[in-house]
Amino acid sequence: MRTTRRDGWTAADYDSQQILHELGHRDATARVTRARRPRPVRRVWRALRTRLHRPAAAETPAPVIDWASARAAADAVNRGDGEAAGRIIQATADPSMTAFAAFRFIDVH
Repeated sequence: MRTTRRDGWTAADYDSQQILHELGHRDATARVTRARRPRPVRRVWRALRTRLHRPAAAETPAPVIDWASARAAADAVNRGDGEAAGRIIQATADPSMTAFAAFRFIDVH
């Protein structure tokens, strides 16, 4: 039996070599070594495949704040007219962000 240097082999590689040898393969060591060889094309294909099938990141639009409406709604709240403030806020493109911006102007003198 020829002695071959087997750098980087794991216990599974030695087991595979022993099984192949017991099954009658004359070149069991060469088969295991060939199976361990790096496959650059396969690695590139996997990277490309994961990149192609990755879901695109949804671009979050910047909040649209209507500052004039926010100030008008805050003035309505300062007057005590919550219904008018609600109507003003709901008429904007982004009611939640405009309402949040209106808090800056409530009770500001």
